[in-house]
Amino acid sequence: MSEDAPPPRGPLRAVRRAVDGLRTGDGEAALAGRRALRVTLAASTGFLVCLYGLDEPVAALYALFSSVAMAALSRIPGTGRQRAAVLLRVLPVAWLLVAAGTALAGRTWTAVAGMLAVGFVLAFAAVAGPRLAGAAPGLQLMYILPCFPPYAPDELPARLVGTAVGFGLLVAAEAVLLPEPRARPYRLLTADAAAIRAPHRTGRRSRADPARPGTGDLQPG
Repeated sequence: MSEDAPPPRGPLRAVRRAVDGLRTGDGEAALAGRRALRVTLAASTGFLVCLYGLDEPVAALYALFSSVAMAALSRIPGTGRQRAAVLLRVLPVAWLLVAAGTALAGRTWTAVAGMLAVGFVLAFAAVAGPRLAGAAPGLQLMYILPCFPPYAPDELPARLVGTAVGFGLLVAAEAVLLPEPRARPYRLLTADAAAIRAPHRTGRRSRADPARPGTGDLQPG
């Protein structure tokens, strides 16, 4: 006759409670915890693979930086799969910005002029939607990093490879790792708000409908 396993106690119970809260919670702490876990896994995996697997320290730096810039320092709204789709769409833009920063890093004035142009374009492109606006800070950082000395245009292939590795790992982490609880559609939230508001409007209307005092006794002459 088998007996049920005793419930976990002490530290084990606390760990299980923390894991469950991280998986299913919808508060700020749970969201930040899930984001930190995705960034940590994507950045550390990309760095180690490029450094020790490919023997490319430059690619390792860009793999780490791209994951941190696009997840920890950017706020792309939506579900994990929606964020992954946004990252895939902006990857060519990130490559273009890395190449531009590498090419313009030879002189200070060209790097500054490029920064002004990139900042203006990304700020203006934010009108296309909240997801692109959320990705804009990370994309701006993808231009800033290659602008720093030394001027090394021969490192551009390694930089592009590292950027692709970082984006790819971050896309995988966003798509499959600790997905957020599915949010209610905006139309349902609007319907709920209208349903809550309706009784108040009905009560206010019923109080306003009765005839004003004294008006019921007035007869047309």
